[in-house]
Amino acid sequence: MLRRMKGTGKGVTLADVARHAGVSSMTVSRALNRPDIVTVQVRERVQAAVDALGYIPNRMAGTLAGGAPVRLLPMVLPTLHHSVYVPFLEGVQRGLTQPGWQLAIDLTEYDPQREWRAAQQFLSLRPDVMVLAGTDHDPRVLPALRRFGVRIIEVMDARPNPADLLIGYDHAQAGTMAARHLIERGYRHLAYASCLGVGDARNARRMQAFQAEAERCGVPCATENVEEASSIEVGVILLRRVLSRTPGVDAIYFSNDDVAAGALFECLRQGLSVPGRVAILGHNDMSISAHVHPALSTVFTPREEIGAEVARRLNAPTLKGGLVTFPCELRQRQTT
Repeated sequence: MLRRMKGTGKGVTLADVARHAGVSSMTVSRALNRPDIVTVQVRERVQAAVDALGYIPNRMAGTLAGGAPVRLLPMVLPTLHHSVYVPFLEGVQRGLTQPGWQLAIDLTEYDPQREWRAAQQFLSLRPDVMVLAGTDHDPRVLPALRRFGVRIIEVMDARPNPADLLIGYDHAQAGTMAARHLIERGYRHLAYASCLGVGDARNARRMQAFQAEAERCGVPCATENVEEASSIEVGVILLRRVLSRTPGVDAIYFSNDDVAAGALFECLRQGLSVPGRVAILGHNDMSISAHVHPALSTVFTPREEIGAEVARRLNAPTLKGGLVTFPCELRQRQTT
């Protein structure tokens, strides 16, 4: 069974807010749910109490008949703008064998404020567990989850001393692996191209490791980042910028296969030989990678396996914390 974190209760109650505000519980309920029927002064007193105590309404209270267990599985993910998280979700969905689980997904688009709002919304449903992408969060999120005794499953990352349970892969290792592959293939002026502007800390760690390995080997390494969300079109932009600003670059590691494919298409449009003029390496090994021509070399990431491990842990009698890591693999094809 899922067990809430030790030393935690079920959070601040409506009655606590009422006592702090010096009003009745009914007045608090009206101020929160029907603010139009209470005075401005009362609303302000209640809101001040809510803010001071960190109160989050329990929207699940009274909705379950007969003591049925809560099986809500909220997930706060960065984006579904591209298909990176689809295999992960499939792994979770297929792997859950215990009855009654209901997945609920909210998206942050890499905005910490949106992560906090999503966590608040889910906390109002009083889940037993919440899935968060990565290990870099709005500073309010983890304390709030702990205060309400919610078990935390972080995914798609691998760092020491996880908050609770962390299942993922090492992004720095992936970046180092990518640089070594290109250098071993004989490339001598590298670049990392990505959409770091959207605030993806995991992407940043890959880039830093890629640069560090290139520097260790005495190989120049340029970087190019854009503020736009990842897409094939952004890959075109990145390819043009890298080659115009650093014309000596002969190999580029892209932050995912969408942008790598866009860069490949732009090379074909311009008549640039791949990998003759420039080698292209992607990340994630998405379905498009093996089917473009020339086939895209990429770093395989174990997204479905991570999802399946989340499900396996939730199927177990007790959810145990710790760190679970899966290896990445370099899938060399024709573009490197």
